[in-house]
Amino acid sequence: MIRTILLLLKIFLIVSILVFAKFNNANEILLYADNISYDEDENIIAKGNAKIFQNNELIVSDIIIFERKNKKIILPTNFTLKDEKNNFYSGSSGFFNQDLGYGEFKDVKIRLNDGSRIIGTSGKRDGYVDIVSKGVYSPCKSRIKIANFICPTWQLEGEKILHDNKNLFLYQKHSKMRVLNTPVFYIPYIVTPSPLRKERKSGFLNPTLSLNFFDTKTSQSTSFPYYFNLSIDKELTFTPIINYGGGIDSSQRFIFDYNQILSGGNFSSDLTFDSNFEDNDNNKWLSDASLITNYKQNLNENYKLSINSALQTSQNYIQITDPDNDLSYKTSLSTKIKMEGFYLNKIDDYLSANLIFYQTNQQNEDNKTTPTVLPSISYYTGSDKIKGYQLSQNFQFYNIFRDKNTDIHAQSQQKISQQIQLEQNIIKYNSKISLKSEFYNQLFNTNSKLIQSDEFQSGNMYRFFPILGINIETPFKFNNDKLGLIFTPYSQIVVSPGKSNSNKISNEDSSNNTFSLANFNSLNRYSGSDKMDNSKRVNYGINVNNDKLKIKLSQSYEFTDNSNFHKEQGNDNNLSDLLGSVKYENINSINYNFRYDFYDELLKEQNINTFTETRFGNFNFSYLDLKSKVNNIITTDKETLNYSFGSKKFYKFSKLNISGLYDFKKEINTEYLISYRYFDECFGINLNFSRKSYKEDNLKPQDVLTLMFSFKNVGSYRSTNLAVSETDKQDIRWESSEIDNELFADYE
Repeated sequence: MIRTILLLLKIFLIVSILVFAKFNNANEILLYADNISYDEDENIIAKGNAKIFQNNELIVSDIIIFERKNKKIILPTNFTLKDEKNNFYSGSSGFFNQDLGYGEFKDVKIRLNDGSRIIGTSGKRDGYVDIVSKGVYSPCKSRIKIANFICPTWQLEGEKILHDNKNLFLYQKHSKMRVLNTPVFYIPYIVTPSPLRKERKSGFLNPTLSLNFFDTKTSQSTSFPYYFNLSIDKELTFTPIINYGGGIDSSQRFIFDYNQILSGGNFSSDLTFDSNFEDNDNNKWLSDASLITNYKQNLNENYKLSINSALQTSQNYIQITDPDNDLSYKTSLSTKIKMEGFYLNKIDDYLSANLIFYQTNQQNEDNKTTPTVLPSISYYTGSDKIKGYQLSQNFQFYNIFRDKNTDIHAQSQQKISQQIQLEQNIIKYNSKISLKSEFYNQLFNTNSKLIQSDEFQSGNMYRFFPILGINIETPFKFNNDKLGLIFTPYSQIVVSPGKSNSNKISNEDSSNNTFSLANFNSLNRYSGSDKMDNSKRVNYGINVNNDKLKIKLSQSYEFTDNSNFHKEQGNDNNLSDLLGSVKYENINSINYNFRYDFYDELLKEQNINTFTETRFGNFNFSYLDLKSKVNNIITTDKETLNYSFGSKKFYKFSKLNISGLYDFKKEINTEYLISYRYFDECFGINLNFSRKSYKEDNLKPQDVLTLMFSFKNVGSYRSTNLAVSETDKQDIRWESSEIDNELFADYE
């Protein structure tokens, strides 16, 4: 029995010995090992699976020596340190002071808790700062074998690498980037956020240097962006771009990008302006500028305010400075102030008030004819139920003016409109019967409206316009129908005054109209109420549907010979064109829409959209065929095919995208794009090639080849265009930008 107890005590002492040591009120050190002994200087020597705990940090090594007099931890062999943030340090040898606040070690390897690595010949730990000599940094976990050398996808080599664990920045001196172990650039000093950094910090971003070639002259362009972390909810990026050299350009461009999070909203402003400070012959230092502002704010539980503004000093300044911005392709820029109100009197009422100013954005456009809306106000009262009828009203007022009139628009016009809607649904005779009516009370004040050659109209006009409709639909099913189809034939009669629209009223809100299934059953098929649908007609059709299949067929017959909407939409006879759609949705889908003219035996419009999912990727096709005929002569003939393919990931991190537009009439691919994308856990490549072709012989195809490299925690570098002619090489430059780390895949 005594032998057993002694044996257990011996095993316990060999496997684990706990030593409590307190010196000068220092924290406890916990030391474990297979064997612990003392030397003649009373140093503690731990051998075999030795572990030491201090301040929630752990060191593991085969041998750990604790010098009690010097209060040092000596590590003569390979060791690993795990700090309280789960960062791991390892080396071939080294030492730490007792509280692990300072240490030096050889052959250092640091693995941060996000997987990033720092490796060097020697290292030093001083409080919150790690200093690595002749080090290499890389966030890459994966390894690539080149000949007999295994390396990460990319890495930054530095004579000195300093990692600030407190402020979370990575400083590198004499840094050189290697991609696939090939040097690509050198920078004397670079500062990047630490991979562990979650908060924003003010400082310089990566600079950009561009060389521009003009015949025999060369100029340079340099930008030094600076990021201001103004507060927890405000940020500003200031980017000065300086052009110099070659006697070509001495201008400067300054870009201010401001963003702010508001309580219940947000605010952003982008200011760009060009200057000529260095041009002695120019007395105008500001040459061009643009200001884009977006503001959204919930004022309270009932009101919301938004302001969207885009201004520029010249017609195409945004096109030149920011060609990728959607505003560059709009005919006019707008400044819009919008106030919205919800639940003012009823849960479903809605108020909208708008102030809108326009500025042309294209050449050869006359800004004097663009309108100013000051203001446009509409209020929807919500729905009330009165004696079985659903009653709702919509009030509208606008004041629209321009510097000069056009052939179709007045110089100014004001409108006050009241729209009353009544609807009752009756279920009877296995049918749903809907009684609908709309009444419009409108007052217009029009100034300088051209009604015929050199004759203008100004004055007031009142209009009362009622529209009545009744709709009947009767759904049924066939017995023993395995497809579960529901057939719903319907018919609708619409009656309104037959008086044609007056050319004395400027059409400001009813200009965008289509003859389609979307508005087929609307009483007023115009998009606004400046023009009114003066039609007496009967609509009829059938809907067939189940869980996956939907079929619609619709047609109308006009009793009014001068129906404005009917004729404006290309229906030349009383019987309208036939509208139809077939839609099937499952894992794959197909949608077919058509418009057929029985009189001309002409398929005026057909559109087919398909989506197919395969194990290789997703295919999308959209076929459009448009035709119109006047006096048996086809005046419009358009036939195009949009196609796209987006592959699934292959070889773990790669994706391929192909898209384009083929014009069957011109027999050319008017545009297409081929894109390859590779994103692993630390490195990304985007290679895009696009071409725009033209039928005209004097217009050459436009090719754009863009190559972008992305490095996790560092940024992206892309070319503006590599596919240019010899005379267009001045357009080639490399630009740096930030990168969203979420693009990088998790490595398994």
